[in-house]
Amino acid sequence: MSLFSKNDKNTDNTTDKKAKRADKKAQKQAKELQTLSEGGKSGGSKGMSIRSKNGLFSTTLIVLAIVITLVFNLAVGQIPSGVMEIDLSATQLYKFSDTSKDYLSELDTDVQLIAVATQEDTDTRIVKFLQKYAALSDHVTLEWIDPVAYPSALTTYDCSSDTLVVICEETDRTYQVSFDSILVYDSYYYYYYGSTYYTSFDGEGQVLSAIDYVVSDSSYTVYCTENHGESDVGDNLADLLDKNHFTTETVSLLQTGSVPEDCDFLLIYVPTSDFSEEEINMIYDYLNAGGKVELIWGSTSFEHPNLDSLMATYGMELTTGYVGDTTRYYAATQSYFTFFPELSSSSDAADGISSDALVLVTNSFGLTLTDPERDTIDVDDFLGTTSSGGVMLDGDTTVSGEYYLGVTATEEIEVESEEEDEEDTDDADTDEDADSSAEAETDEADTSAEADSSAASDEDEEEEEEAETVTAQFTVLTSETLVNDDITSSFGDSIVNLTVVMNTITSNFEDVSNISIDAKSLETTYNTVTNAGLWSLLFLVALPIAVLIFGFVRWFRRRKL
Repeated sequence: MSLFSKNDKNTDNTTDKKAKRADKKAQKQAKELQTLSEGGKSGGSKGMSIRSKNGLFSTTLIVLAIVITLVFNLAVGQIPSGVMEIDLSATQLYKFSDTSKDYLSELDTDVQLIAVATQEDTDTRIVKFLQKYAALSDHVTLEWIDPVAYPSALTTYDCSSDTLVVICEETDRTYQVSFDSILVYDSYYYYYYGSTYYTSFDGEGQVLSAIDYVVSDSSYTVYCTENHGESDVGDNLADLLDKNHFTTETVSLLQTGSVPEDCDFLLIYVPTSDFSEEEINMIYDYLNAGGKVELIWGSTSFEHPNLDSLMATYGMELTTGYVGDTTRYYAATQSYFTFFPELSSSSDAADGISSDALVLVTNSFGLTLTDPERDTIDVDDFLGTTSSGGVMLDGDTTVSGEYYLGVTATEEIEVESEEEDEEDTDDADTDEDADSSAEAETDEADTSAEADSSAASDEDEEEEEEAETVTAQFTVLTSETLVNDDITSSFGDSIVNLTVVMNTITSNFEDVSNISIDAKSLETTYNTVTNAGLWSLLFLVALPIAVLIFGFVRWFRRRKL
């Protein structure tokens, strides 16, 4: 075989192998294409199924979200707006005091608030306030009755339109609050300018007082003495007395001959002349029967020996000059005699008052404590200066020391009740009958005498058991500025003068608590510099100049870039 033949044979074999490999590769590729084609068809149908399912799921979620949103909105719509809204107003009309919150949280009697007015035409401040206030207790409900649509409501509740009627069915008591006493306007402004200018909002004080009135049956009378140059009780104090359901009357002791029997509290308010000895004796008789007396000093430019003797009996002596405090004075006045006295947190006068609250007085007299006339008298000072206090004598001499501006003396006294007197009278009549029958029949007289002796013994035991113990209370405040309208109105909630004074009154009665709440001012307040000095120079001169210099330097540097 030739070399060429062998080479040709090898070449043919190689060609055959390559051809076979090419055929196998082509078959394999064809098979893979077929597989891919079949897989693509089945995968396509499967892909369409997944997209359909995803679309259905998304649609279901959207519908479910819409349903949940609608249900949530309907549920939220049932919540009173008073609960949902937040008070961000500058005057905080809808921010309620702890007094209201505590009172309503303990309220266990159902009370209806019926607003006889057209809600759409009522000032929104009143509407929102009533909604929010009613939401504070489950026992308080609010209902609006339109007197235009239902005119019979005016007859049913015996009221005029724009009136809040407060009803308690359990006690069968009703109280009416006019909207004009809630949203108070300046009558002079209306008279001169013909438009309404609102000055204060007294919703909380009026409504809480009305609720307390209908759920309780306590009512007391305060008598104010007259014919000694006494001042009229200020509007602010009179308003708080009314909110606590005290009826205020005046009395001339010399004309009546005694303190009236229905007097629950005797107020001697800023006298300018002394009481007579006869009047002082009437006050003694009243106190010895468990009476409550409060004396508030103003001017002492008159001789007052009889009032001094009354105070001396209960362990108090009035200073002859103004008292001040070198550590707690009001800096804006630059006077030690306008200061913030310390209030004892353990006294009844501090009831419901926070430890950081302030009392402000000016040109006030002071008290020093002496030995009371009887050991049964307890003396408690609740308002006074610090150890840095002092009293000004004769205009140039100062005596340092601690002085008091508020002192209360109490005494437990046993008195015989009227029932015992009636029983004694009846027993005397019985004894007389027994004596007359004893003259007729001796045996019966002896028996009767024994019976009388036994009865007398029983009566003595009953008298000892029925002896009533009462508490007399005598309070002295040495500063008229504690209740002065100019001061209490000017400082508003910043001072608690009126609260302290009201506590000294309500603490005399077990079933009365001080729920008086002052009206909130709607007057526009301005930020003013009350005391010019270094701080004024800092804010008005130094800081503006510093800002200008800093801005110029920044501008100058950036200009060179």
